[in-house]
Amino acid sequence: MIGKVVGAIAGLVLGAQTAWAQIPAEWQGAAQAAVGEMERELPAASVRNWGPELNQGWHLARAWRQHNNGNIEIILAEYLTFTALCRRPGCAGSTVEGKGFVEVAQQVRNLRAQHGTPYALAQAAHDWLRTTGQTAGGRAAEDAGRNADLWAKDLDVPAADFATGNIYALAWLLARARPTPAEQVETFARFAIFVQGKAWIGGRCLDISKIAAVLDAPPRIDTCS
Repeated sequence: MIGKVVGAIAGLVLGAQTAWAQIPAEWQGAAQAAVGEMERELPAASVRNWGPELNQGWHLARAWRQHNNGNIEIILAEYLTFTALCRRPGCAGSTVEGKGFVEVAQQVRNLRAQHGTPYALAQAAHDWLRTTGQTAGGRAAEDAGRNADLWAKDLDVPAADFATGNIYALAWLLARARPTPAEQVETFARFAIFVQGKAWIGGRCLDISKIAAVLDAPPRIDTCS
């Protein structure tokens, strides 16, 4: 699962191993592939070429990690999350959707404190996902229900590690800020997959748990069920 896999050695499951001083090529390829999947249903005219997002996401992820954990040993889930944010809507000035990342980190801290434990937060997020999906209706409701069922199977994935717990809380925070139930559940899926490794998005079950698992190999995205 991506919140737990560091992706530099074949077969390793994405984890909190020390990240390199420079962005691993596998991570850059993984970010482009994963975010590309998220952009698949956008109008072609709105999908631009890649610019500075890969570097911006790296630096913002390290700043986030330094602020929250006191080190810069980021995991792939952090890199993917912040690269996606730097891609759209942008992260100029070390911002997360227009807010300073330190302010957002405090909001995440407050959300975690509100729920007491990361396990309780994850369970509450899944309950919210199911309920909000029902309100959204249509394909969004189907995806939300499937994701709630899929992710409820192992709460250790989003909750056992402090860094992944932070990213999961951030995903929920970002999702809840969207204006409609359909956008809320879709946003949660698009960020939660970076921790969970699998998610139903746009009616498709995507598995990115091995997206950067092999050195010098193309990023791998599988279909799950």
